[in-house]
Amino acid sequence: MSASLRPSKKALSIARTLHVYVSMALLLLMLFFAFTGITLNHPDWFGASTANSHTESVALPDFLLPIAAEDQHWQEAAAHWMASQWQGQRQQVEVSIDELVLIQKGPGRYRTVLLDTEMAQVQVESLDYGLVAVLNDLHKGRNSGGIWSLVIDASAILMLLFSLTGAFLLLPQSRRLKRSLGYMGGVTAACVAIYWLSIPG
Repeated sequence: MSASLRPSKKALSIARTLHVYVSMALLLLMLFFAFTGITLNHPDWFGASTANSHTESVALPDFLLPIAAEDQHWQEAAAHWMASQWQGQRQQVEVSIDELVLIQKGPGRYRTVLLDTEMAQVQVESLDYGLVAVLNDLHKGRNSGGIWSLVIDASAILMLLFSLTGAFLLLPQSRRLKRSLGYMGGVTAACVAIYWLSIPG
């Protein structure tokens, strides 16, 4: 590498510092995303595709009896009660004359609360796919909320910074740089070949 393209000692020092501290900040997150990459690829190995189901009936409170399914005030009271009882939000409750439905989705779990106005009862069905399913959904950011979405974005930015500073530190080391570029090219070519030859179109 020519002297004009060689990074300065100060730039290398900054990159090395960033690389070290970002690697420590990312250690557990990288282990988490690496492990859940395997569990996502093979959910059956860890039982993440099988749910434990639980169903129960819940009596309506006295203030909702007798049922007045066509009355908007009663509908609002019932919707607010359902949201409060199952830690949801009013806008999650779908209201009609025949039934009120609250559907709650979270990492690795799914719950349906159904208030049948004709039967005058509430049926609650809960599905729990277990810890590995929770981790898988966190990996994908599914049903995990806005704060966790920011964690994923921050992790991605830090991983980019970690990778780029690592590559930057190789610039003064010609032999290692050439060898690393060779490895990168080989892995890239293998991934492209696998895509074209093995993945259905």
